[in-house]
Amino acid sequence: MLLESPETGSLIPLIGLYAEIHYRFRFFPFSLYFRRMPEIIFDAPFRLEPSQTLPVFLIIKDADRFPIEVESVHLRASAGETTVVRSIQMKRRIYAPLWFETFELDIGSLPAREVEIQAEAIVRRGRRTVRVCIDNYPGLSHAPLRLYKASDPLPNLPGWTVGELHCHTEFGRDQVEFGAPLEVYRRAAEAIGLDWVGLTDHSYHLDRPRKAPHAHGWELLQEKTRRLNRTPSPVLLIPGEELTCRTSKGGNVHLLLLGNEKFLPGSGDSAQRWLRTRSELSAREALDGLAPETFACAAHPFSPPGLLERLLLGRRIWLPADLSHPRLDGWQIQNGAWGKGFTHGLDIWVESLNRRLPGDSTTGLCIYAGNDAHGNLNRFRQVKRPMLRLWETGRNLFGKVTTRALARSPAKQREVLEALRNGRAAISDGPALDLSLVKDGRIFSVGSTVDSGAEYKLLVRYRSTPEFGSVEHIDILTSHRGREKPLRRFDRETLPHPFAGEFTFSATGELYFRAELVVKAASGEAHRCLTNPIRMKKPEVAPSYQRGDIK
Repeated sequence: MLLESPETGSLIPLIGLYAEIHYRFRFFPFSLYFRRMPEIIFDAPFRLEPSQTLPVFLIIKDADRFPIEVESVHLRASAGETTVVRSIQMKRRIYAPLWFETFELDIGSLPAREVEIQAEAIVRRGRRTVRVCIDNYPGLSHAPLRLYKASDPLPNLPGWTVGELHCHTEFGRDQVEFGAPLEVYRRAAEAIGLDWVGLTDHSYHLDRPRKAPHAHGWELLQEKTRRLNRTPSPVLLIPGEELTCRTSKGGNVHLLLLGNEKFLPGSGDSAQRWLRTRSELSAREALDGLAPETFACAAHPFSPPGLLERLLLGRRIWLPADLSHPRLDGWQIQNGAWGKGFTHGLDIWVESLNRRLPGDSTTGLCIYAGNDAHGNLNRFRQVKRPMLRLWETGRNLFGKVTTRALARSPAKQREVLEALRNGRAAISDGPALDLSLVKDGRIFSVGSTVDSGAEYKLLVRYRSTPEFGSVEHIDILTSHRGREKPLRRFDRETLPHPFAGEFTFSATGELYFRAELVVKAASGEAHRCLTNPIRMKKPEVAPSYQRGDIK
């Protein structure tokens, strides 16, 4: 069951598609959700920082095939009994492949709590006038968007920046995959409270020519990112790619690259060539050729692909032989949720940490988090059953889980990438946690390798807000006889404050220390933050010389 793309003529397997309403079976043109209209989508970030106006985005896709005129837009935000409304008369004819507009809504009068957003557009196509509420995807709820208006900034600690590691942009869109414009991501990141955004479109999208003569998606992504970073904004955009490469057994996996100036090709799972799934580079070849400043991370390495993805696209999971490459900075074990995939990845990571010998001072085996967001800020829309049904969920939202990097704010690309490469990072869906080791008057951060000794102090700093909840416990974990064990647990009774504080305690150890924080909101929802480890190694002993050793 295949689709034929009118843009490239390639055959697209009907698996894992992002919501679209224009494509049907090649030889059997039947679809319950086919419409002769462009996709029309309202979107907004899932949370809003204090003192921020609310950006509501209207995104229209494929209007070059189905031109329309947007006559007016009507917005309403409500929290309890308080409502804010805004109406905009547009009279705007839209005929571009991808078009967007940002409408700022001042909701300062609304209380800090969950806010309901209703958005509608009056559009005209030919003689027909249509009212679009939230989106025009057939069979979906068109329910109001929901966000949390925060009374406190996103929890963070001095010296740390917060970022989205993995998202797909306008340069990674095609007939069945969607990515948001860079301007949308940047404004949404500011509203959420992020400092930086990693732009990681698929390699098999970035090698395609775009409108400019001889310009490919990779070149246009680089140029637009540079241009936007030169304009005032607290958010840094970091260009990169999600490279499709081969494991040591030939299966296709994805490698996140940030800050790579040279584009690497990878088209094995692009479905551009029917039943030809061999990618241009193996993981080893790709990693061997990276520049020192490039950050390299295995994308969702333990999330098993579906049966059709395996059969038609050759996708597999990462293999231990490939994950142990010394140039691989770490693994993105968190991909939008704390589900089974994350738990499985965490178990493998901990097991791998404990297989390291005391004295192994390499900086690899670090963990990171991202959302793999494909333009979804508030709601994720996808094909449920090809040609029959679409569906929507609240997962994989842009900025929902974050990677924290120990780098100064405002974020600078060199400093953020250096922190990520060296494991000076933590992963979180809200609260903040920092672990340091104090020895001989020096402070060593996560990602450091320290000579072991008889005793040292561990410094713990943490922060949460009522939005995410008070601290349930902080666990300090270490290695003992090849297994991880809890070194110390701090709970509500032993912590200086339920929302923020710092404390020190004495410790010894040979392999590593790491920390986990769990907070729980009033609703009962738990949120977490996990740090990368501080590694220990035996100190080098200067050689002793006896009489006659030196000639």
